[in-house]
Amino acid sequence: MLNQLMPPVFKYDVGNMKDLNERIKRWSDYDQIPKIELQDVIAGQDAILQLPKALQSLDVKAGRRVLVTMDETIILRKGEKLKEQVLKLLSEAGYAVEKLVLTGDEYGVVHADAKQVEKVKTHLDKTCAVVSVGSGTVTDISKHACFLYQNENKCERIPLISFMTANTVPAYTSRSSIITKDGVKRTWPSRTPNIVMMDVQTLMDCPLHYTVGGVGDLFPVFSAFADWYLADCMGTATVLDACWRIVDDIKDLLIPYMGEIANRTSVGMEVLGKCLLVTGLTMTFAQDSVPVSGYEHVISHLLDMSANYDKRKTGVHGQQVGEADILALINMEKLISGIDKKLADGGIDIDKCYPSADEMQEKVLQTFLPIDPTGKMGRECWNDYSQKLKSWNDNRPKFEDFLKNWPKHRAILTELLPHSALACARALNKAKHPLLFNELDAPITEERFRWAMRCANLMRKRFTSADLTFFLGWYNMKWEDEIIDRYYEIVKTVRAESSSDAH
Repeated sequence: MLNQLMPPVFKYDVGNMKDLNERIKRWSDYDQIPKIELQDVIAGQDAILQLPKALQSLDVKAGRRVLVTMDETIILRKGEKLKEQVLKLLSEAGYAVEKLVLTGDEYGVVHADAKQVEKVKTHLDKTCAVVSVGSGTVTDISKHACFLYQNENKCERIPLISFMTANTVPAYTSRSSIITKDGVKRTWPSRTPNIVMMDVQTLMDCPLHYTVGGVGDLFPVFSAFADWYLADCMGTATVLDACWRIVDDIKDLLIPYMGEIANRTSVGMEVLGKCLLVTGLTMTFAQDSVPVSGYEHVISHLLDMSANYDKRKTGVHGQQVGEADILALINMEKLISGIDKKLADGGIDIDKCYPSADEMQEKVLQTFLPIDPTGKMGRECWNDYSQKLKSWNDNRPKFEDFLKNWPKHRAILTELLPHSALACARALNKAKHPLLFNELDAPITEERFRWAMRCANLMRKRFTSADLTFFLGWYNMKWEDEIIDRYYEIVKTVRAESSSDAH
């Protein structure tokens, strides 16, 4: 059958940074966003061959030391080991190549933490260049090590190229890094690479479960902006319209090209890769991950935080996010209808929405004590959460105004939620993304997922729909059961539709 899809047309094409920059310069709020430091994205079927030329464009001449960071994962491109191909290309171009392999835990998984960042940093100097070969973790570690070294030594930016090995995360173009502190994932100010290498053949050869992880990590575009808007309404954040505008291609292309993505065609990998790189730009504009990291991401973070206690492997982040996004959308749908009903029935008792600091400190510390008896995790979470609680109390008039003008806010929230939980589940299923907890790359029990949903609001200072649900006093076992029941109902519907289409 002929492909009925037209070739994708990108409004903001990261493969043409000059044009992209010219387009955003026309925005009325252009002066309010940070300037993009990313110089180029070299995309193409055999972009790998342009790696030496990319270094030369950064004035990194032959003979100079190039630190190549990677993990132990064997990655194949056309049946050959990709990392060996990269090292050979650089050596043959005359560079003094130094390979640095980051070792993982008992499952072989490398974690982006201070120890790994320090390991890379000790191999840096003012004259070297860096090529990171990996996905989100290796990229974040390498970016942050360069960022810290530059700041501590007050030197110019170290030439840094990120070679994408999988379409999994937006880390490649984000000016922040996710680095763990005391067992808790935190977003830190960082830097972008100078150049991102998007070798389409490598992305086509990448195992499917990593690709669907990238799909899952993009779906918060359809929910996290609503969380961010809620935070803005409550006085804990400020929404930037530019962040919503730059993700137009994701809203327009991601779901229509889901079949191509699932089959890992060259077009599908180009669409997914460029959408992920644009996601990094929206975080750069916000100087935070908040535009694409709401309730669903905190659920995933809690799943990671409990992995060691559960004696299970840390799963593919994007897969967890994809499933959690369905839960977050169900919660948001329930929250909106719940406010509708309460205001129609006589209103909300605002006085009951403000728990004391002592009460919440005890709750946070006790929540995380079972999975970390040292208390470090709980104290780190309370350190962040206490800031959110103070802001919630200080901005009570904003909450009162939010309820008073609910119809206006409801209309905006609806606009920021372009796809329902059911529609997103359908699209994820088309991408061959797992839909049930036990289908994940690293299976997780329903009980642990419930715990992550229930406790997600206690982890960090970012305000989401989970916080509003909690402060309203609505999150109880009945509420949770209704979310889970609706979740299974959606999965059953999607699977039935899929089975029917197959016949």
